[in-house]
Parts: sequence; structure tokens; C-alpha cells
Amino acid sequence: MSTPVIPRAEFLFLTESDVLAALRDPDGNNPIAIEFTRLIKGYANNFAATCDRLGHIPESILHVKPRSAIEALAMAQVTEMITDQLRAEAERDGD
Repeated sequence: MSTPVIPRAEFLFLTESDVLAALRDPDGNNPIAIEFTRLIKGYANNFAATCDRLGHIPESILHVKPRSAIEALAMAQVTEMITDQLRAEAERDGD
């Protein structure tokens, strides 16, 4: 079952530039980067749970429209990770 993954309130008003700058920050304790990682893990876990429940990969990866920049960037990252993984598996299997 999917668990709602929602950014914490303090991150909702960040701009895309704010998030990208935080991701470039080498400080491992950067709260924006930590929240971004939490969102990615939540979205990826929900996708895996959906695939397990359905027994196949659904056509639509994410059903939620992002309401903030941090959500949009995290969703884009997860989509890219899934796409890369599927492409690598298809190449390995000779498809």
C-alpha cells in the first residue's frame, strides 16, 4: 500500500533554484537536501509497492501532481532513476 509522501511545510515555498543550490551544497546536514532525499525514498518505495501489488510496472509512474518545486524535482529524479533502471534491464535482457 502506498503511503502519502508530502513535503514538510517549511519546504513548500522553496524555488527550484533554492532546491538545486541545496543539492550542490557539500554539507551532508543540509535540511533541504535531507528533505529531498526523504521525498525520493518515499516516492520510490510507493512505486515499488505498486509494482509488487500489481505484479507489473504500471504505465503511469506517479499519479500525484507536484504542488511545490521540491516535489517536482524529487518526482523528476525518481522518474529518471526508474527509467534508467528499466533501460539497463532491457539492455541486459537483450530487448
